[in-house]
Amino acid sequence: MIKGSGWGRGVVLDVTSFISAQEFIAAQNRHEEPEDPFARQCFVEVVQSLIFQPVVWVVHPTLLLPSHSDFGSEPSLLQELFRADAVRPLRLGEMEAGRLRAAEDLALDQLETNGVETLLRFIQQVVECDHAQRELGKGLPLADRLVAWTSFQARRVRHVPGHHSVRIHTPDGIEEDPFGDWSRHTARAVRGRLREVAGDEDAKYLIATLARALRYQARAAIRRIPYQPHPLRRDFALTFALADQGVESDNVFRLVQAVRGIYASMSEAAGETGTHRLQLLELELPLLGGRLWGQEDIGRMDDHAWVRLVAERISEYRRRAADLRQAIDRCVAEEDYLRIDRDLAEVKQQLLERLGLKGVDLAPLEKELVQSVASVAESAPGVPKVGGVWLGIRSLGRRLTFSGRDYQKFLYKEFLEAWKRSGN
Repeated sequence: MIKGSGWGRGVVLDVTSFISAQEFIAAQNRHEEPEDPFARQCFVEVVQSLIFQPVVWVVHPTLLLPSHSDFGSEPSLLQELFRADAVRPLRLGEMEAGRLRAAEDLALDQLETNGVETLLRFIQQVVECDHAQRELGKGLPLADRLVAWTSFQARRVRHVPGHHSVRIHTPDGIEEDPFGDWSRHTARAVRGRLREVAGDEDAKYLIATLARALRYQARAAIRRIPYQPHPLRRDFALTFALADQGVESDNVFRLVQAVRGIYASMSEAAGETGTHRLQLLELELPLLGGRLWGQEDIGRMDDHAWVRLVAERISEYRRRAADLRQAIDRCVAEEDYLRIDRDLAEVKQQLLERLGLKGVDLAPLEKELVQSVASVAESAPGVPKVGGVWLGIRSLGRRLTFSGRDYQKFLYKEFLEAWKRSGN
């Protein structure tokens, strides 16, 4: 996510991110791996945007003043979140139309000047990174993911009633405007050069998807709201953003990383003995991209009812996280972010100590209690067995409670409850 200083509240997402997130949710209900290779990443990003951002806007590919129905009945996840007022359509009125035309003209100039070169460099980077990944034996190559994504879109999105064709009314699913014209022309010009990432029939659709990121970036910039592209578009959009103007890192992203840093510290302290439990904790906790459902929930209803249920749980979790979101939204100066960093560090420290992941010095009374308990349990003659006993002592009274700010209490409780669930 990228923005400059003085930018507005919230974040802009594209419909493609919600499509991918829904595929992850639906695949879980079917006990299947998602067909969309970006599905889990987008689920994490959509949920975390809703947790951490005061407003989540969604941009329409063609309309400036879209209503909810203009987005189509699919992805139904998006419609359910509209109904819950968890996300809102990004709308640009007449007062902004002139500035938008200028911003889109600039984006088109960039495409016509550097677009083909950037596209081919993007493809080359994909190939080079994949080669490095294969040598390390890690991960699914990005080229394979791009092929899988275009195939998924062709089967499950582009020609599905109530889906893509509602948003873009053309036979090939590409806009009838200068952006679409550039995509079609470029697909012909580089024909055969994209075969490692898309079949010939899908190449122009992939190119149009990448180019559309510049339109979305321009629209978000008019409202001075940061745009978070779908992972497929991210490198392509970032290249043009950096070329266009100086870009600052987003402090909200920094604080999201700080929250995730609680988990990282717990994992480091737990070592090998707690590795699997910490992995389960990550899957349990929505703050870390974890699921909002259990094994007992899945497979009991059809996909539409299931997506509706998960959307309700996402919306409810957003309400529960209100104190954390408001604290982040109130940050203005660097000192505000430093205070939250400090508060997050305090939560991390107490979790490490109270979950027994990090040793602490016991108070004199606690030492006396440990000795009295240890006196009846010896691992060897004369050697008290005291390991872990302090955790039981610290659970006396208020020991496992947190007395800080409301958002600290929320974070502490969420990590603590996820830790308990991970032990089941």
